[in-house]
Formats: sequence, structure tokens, C-alpha cells
Amino acid sequence: MIRITTDIPKHLISSIVTSNIDENLENETLDYKGFAVKIKRNGDLNVTARKKSIYLDLPLDIRIEKPNGLFTIEANGTILLNVTVTADISKDLQLTTKTTIDGWKWIEEPKVKVGILNIPVSPLANMVMNRIDDTITNQIDGSVAEKIDFQDLINKKLANLIDSRKISANPELYLRAQLEGIESPGFREYTDKIELPLYLNIENQITTEYRVSEDWNIPPFNWIDNDPLEHSQDVHIALKYDRLEDIVQSKINGLVIGGKTLKSSNVEINYTEKLDIQIELVSPIVSTLTLSGTPVITDGKVQLHDLDVDMQTPSIIYKMTAPIVQKLIRSDIDDRFPLDLQELIREQIRIGLAKANTIAFLNLKINANEASLSNIEFTKTHLNATITANEVEVALLLEHIENITEMIS
Repeated sequence: MIRITTDIPKHLISSIVTSNIDENLENETLDYKGFAVKIKRNGDLNVTARKKSIYLDLPLDIRIEKPNGLFTIEANGTILLNVTVTADISKDLQLTTKTTIDGWKWIEEPKVKVGILNIPVSPLANMVMNRIDDTITNQIDGSVAEKIDFQDLINKKLANLIDSRKISANPELYLRAQLEGIESPGFREYTDKIELPLYLNIENQITTEYRVSEDWNIPPFNWIDNDPLEHSQDVHIALKYDRLEDIVQSKINGLVIGGKTLKSSNVEINYTEKLDIQIELVSPIVSTLTLSGTPVITDGKVQLHDLDVDMQTPSIIYKMTAPIVQKLIRSDIDDRFPLDLQELIREQIRIGLAKANTIAFLNLKINANEASLSNIEFTKTHLNATITANEVEVALLLEHIENITEMIS
């Protein structure tokens, strides 16, 4: 399970709503019992969040005017509207929002500058609230429905992202990932941002074979009460020996042992009760080198027990030097074992995380704690294992309002 957090700056939410309000209320005049009422935003919104809802405190200036003989009656006040945007994601990944105005209060009741104001302030506040409710709230919900297709984002774009693909050319490796489900505990509020954590249950497998993708099924979505206490991500590995043979051969060629450079023409790996690696050497002597041993894995470290190294050569001349080369190879193998696979995996994860950087308008940060290797199994045709990375987290920070449409289109 991977934890993905989307960090939305509060000023970004405020900018979206206030630009919507400014566009709709600019140069508009309402009529209330013969009084001309103008509404204007008074500064930024106060943004808070909890569970499925984002709460907005919207301050508005109210200007009231009415011609009265030689004078114009004028009054100004400030009202605070309480707006709630409640999001919901259905099990089939349909995202909807419901924006409502839950109440209001006067920060400053209308004060008369010129003339006499003889209207009740509560009906005036209700009129302002209804005006905002009729236009702004519906427009926010309509905009979300029009621009954010959460089902399409997950069902198509994410499916394509984690579809079967080549992740390494040498050795040739493919990743197949299947999204099994999504969970979220809802919005979290911080000083300057709103966070929406998503937990993705992904089944991963790395193989040496390309597999045709199965039909993509919509992963179920569920709201949960709290964050999981722990989350980790497993990657299952299945490597065929014929592909491992290519990897071993590439590692052997150019290897210098005792001042001698090794070069092979073929490698063959078999496993019955022992792991047998047969190497056809063309340099430093033409020979068949056979390594045989029982792989034992403890705490992510591989040791070859009962290791046997044998070198056979058809050349009478080479038979004299074969024992010396064989001894050098045996000594080099002993120096390289036990092989700490777990540390190799941790190093690869560190390298992979270091490559993560800013992508277009997204500030992408990837974190993972310790990784471990388990379930290592040698079969007749495959080497199988599981890599578990703990506390895997991907953080997405939305930075630029002008790129939101690009992100969700």
C-alpha cells in the first residue's frame, strides 16, 4: 500500500473561489426595497478542512445606496458567510461536491454615512447569502464536475502509468502493476495547506517477460475513519533463469581476476537440489567453468554452501594452468560472499528516490524507509522473491493555479 498525499496550498483554494466571486459580482447591483446593494469581496478567505469537507469563511463588503432628494443615502457594512464544500467519491470513482452556505454573521453592521437608513439588516444579509448561493455555489460544483473526472484519472491515466512496461534494458525487466483499491480518511488541515491522503493498494510484479495487460477494472474506493497504522509496498519478482544467464554473462565479461580478464561465450543456469552455473570461457583459457552450491539466504544475505568450482579444458597446454585459474576464481568468489542483496536493494531505492524531481507544475517528493527482501525461492525455471519497502509515500504539491486545468484535463 502506497500513501499518496496531495498538498493543496490554502492560498490556491482561496484564489479559485475569490476569482469566481469577483467575476460574478463585479459591477452587479442588487435591488432591495428601492435600495441599490453592491457586494464586493473583502480580502482573502479563511480556509479550514476536516474529513470530507473544506470550510470557507468569506468576508464581503456591503454598500447600500438610495437617492433621496438632493442627497444619496449611503451605508457600508461587512458580512461573513460560512461556506462548506463537501466532497464525495463513490465506490465507482465518481467525484462530486456539494457547496452550501451554512450561515452568516455581521462583522460590522451597515453604518449610515449620509441620510437615514430604515431597513432591517437581517433580511438584507439573507438576500446577500441567497445571491451568493444561487451563483457561486452552483458554479463551484459545476466546475468540479466538468473539469475533474476522477474516474478517468484513475481508470485510464493511472492504468496507463502502471501498465506492463519495460523498466530496464540491461537486464531486460518489465513491471506489471495492478491497482486493487483506493482508500482515504479525508482532508487534513495544516497552517498553510490542505492535505488529502490516498492509500493505494497496488499489486506489483517485476519479471523478465513482457505480459499482455489484462482488462483494466475500476478499483473500488472507500472512505476510512483513520490512517492505517502502518503501510508498506510489496514488489514481487519472478526472474527466468535464461534471462539471468544473460545478466551473469554480462557481469563475467571484463571481470579481472588475478590479473586475468575473463570472457565467456555462454552461461547456463540450472537448479535441482543445488544451483549449477556452467560458464563457457574463451579467455584467459578456453574451458568450461562450473560453479555449484546450495544458496542459503539469511537476513537478506546470500551464501553458497558446499561450493564446488570445477574447470575443464580440452587443451593439454591449458590443463597445466587450469588449476591456478580455478583457484583464483574460487578465491574471488569466496571474497564476494556472502552477497548482501538487501543492501543492494536499499542502494537502488536511494538512487531511484534521488532521481525524483519537480515535474512540470507538480512538486513531486518520494520517500521510503527501510526495504527488506523475503520469500526468496529457487524453482526449476525461476528465481522468485519479494521486496518490501516500508512507509512508501508520494507527495504532490499543487503550485500554480494557472496549470490546474492542464493537470486535470
